Amino acid sequence: MLKDKLNKIIGGGIAKKFIIWTVAIIVLLDILAANLMLSDLNKTLSFELNETGNLLVKHLAKESGGSLLDENNGNLTQLAFNIKNADRNVKYVYITDAENNIIAGTFPNNTLPPAGENIIDFKAQIIGNRTGFAHVGMDRTSINERINNQTHIILFNILTESGLGFLMAYIAGIYLTRPIRALVKGAQEIGKGNLGYNIETGSTDDEFKTLSNAFNQMSYNLSRSTSELRKLSAAVEEAPDGIRITDLDGYIIYSNKATEKILGFSPEELKGKHVSELNVDPDFGSRVIIPSIKDTGRWTGELMQKRKDGKEIPVWLSASMVKDSKGEPIAMVGIIRDITDLKEKEKLEMQLLQSNKLATIGQLAAGTAHEINNPLGNISLYAQMLLKKAEDKDTKEKLMVINDEANRAAQIVNGLLDFARQSELKLSHIDINKEIGKVLSILAPQLKEIKVTTALVPLPPILADAGQIQQVIMNLLTNSIQSITENGEIMVKTTAKDGFVEISIIDNGIGIPRENLDKIFDPFFTTKEQGKGTGLGLSISYGIIKRHNGSIEVKSEAGEGTTFTIKLPA
Repeated sequence: MLKDKLNKIIGGGIAKKFIIWTVAIIVLLDILAANLMLSDLNKTLSFELNETGNLLVKHLAKESGGSLLDENNGNLTQLAFNIKNADRNVKYVYITDAENNIIAGTFPNNTLPPAGENIIDFKAQIIGNRTGFAHVGMDRTSINERINNQTHIILFNILTESGLGFLMAYIAGIYLTRPIRALVKGAQEIGKGNLGYNIETGSTDDEFKTLSNAFNQMSYNLSRSTSELRKLSAAVEEAPDGIRITDLDGYIIYSNKATEKILGFSPEELKGKHVSELNVDPDFGSRVIIPSIKDTGRWTGELMQKRKDGKEIPVWLSASMVKDSKGEPIAMVGIIRDITDLKEKEKLEMQLLQSNKLATIGQLAAGTAHEINNPLGNISLYAQMLLKKAEDKDTKEKLMVINDEANRAAQIVNGLLDFARQSELKLSHIDINKEIGKVLSILAPQLKEIKVTTALVPLPPILADAGQIQQVIMNLLTNSIQSITENGEIMVKTTAKDGFVEISIIDNGIGIPRENLDKIFDPFFTTKEQGKGTGLGLSISYGIIKRHNGSIEVKSEAGEGTTFTIKLPA
């Protein structure tokens, strides 16, 4: 309560501190001066008392040893009273013999009174006809009273000076801090958002006026800069592309509305997150993107990111370094764009192109396969006939090569016929998990050296041709088996998602180079050695899945294995 009243009277902040420190300095100086004065007064009065005591006791000792007083103790008593009456500070006077017996004094019955705190006893040896000691007791009471009186006067002076100092400090504080209070109010107004607020500069040309002018100029510049920043902020906030600003370590400090629309995270949820947390591959950001930005100043490319709902989406990221006026890096800014629709469009275009290409090749194959098949059959027939008649070993070996090559060509032609043939699908409700089990049983001898793991969940039935679906699964598993070099592992898993049944076949084989991924479904495209594959297996599988209104996708990196994913409508 007292503190509140004091603040109301003298104000707060600088004015209060000025007043308190001014009064404190005055009081401190007065106390120091008073201590010095009282100490000096005490020394002076004590010195005078000591001088008087020594003088009186020496006089008493000298007179007590005279011949006239040698035989008369009454004269000694009178002498003691004369000494006592000589100074008002003398409390007592007495004389002792050599055995310290009192022979004369100023107190009744020569009985020594009890010593007091303020009594100083001065002692001197008697010189002359008598042996003994003279004693004079000096009282400091008057000295202490004088010091006390002087202390009261000094305290009154200190209080008076403190009051005057407080009044003068209050007046000076109010006057001197008036410009500062104006600056404080101006800062408070700017803090409330009242940008452009001006304060009175006053008429006196001093430092406060200079400071006030500088404040007003700062307020004007701040208002103008803030207006421009608001326009820029509005533009960034309403930008169609997602914009993220991170610190130099990659932690997000700002994101706009478009970022929330793309990823589903609000700006508050994104703030403080590391950009790598949003990537499907968490290490890609810290391993590739951020080092590239720090080294070259920018990074541009496509990557997969995770939405708040867990969905993975492709985005196009253009990130760059932000530097201050001195060229020092201060932040990183990234612009992201959801390219899901673009990728879907590209995917549909590729599928359409693939379908058209396969249809054209199919028509060509259907037209030429029959023409090639008959000559191949004749070549094989005549080769076998000649083999029966030939006796020369060299001739037989050459005829066997002709026959084998003719048979291999016939297999290719039969593959073309299978690829081109639009046979009617024998549809029935099938359980994909059972069809996978049948294929694994057939391929069991080839899987002895390979670790096969299955993760088959209960699935709804699908309407499909069981034989053709088995052919597709067998083709994909055979490709995986042939791609594995050592420590082979294959995983087959199924799941139901968004109205589709998905079959994933994952291997740790040699993988497919990126430049070949767009070609693997083309007829006759193969990376196998000559004579070990026709390049029709994946093309035929692609056609079968398409005829079932499904899709087949592949993800692979050279040396990191391959994943085929088949989607069929449930």
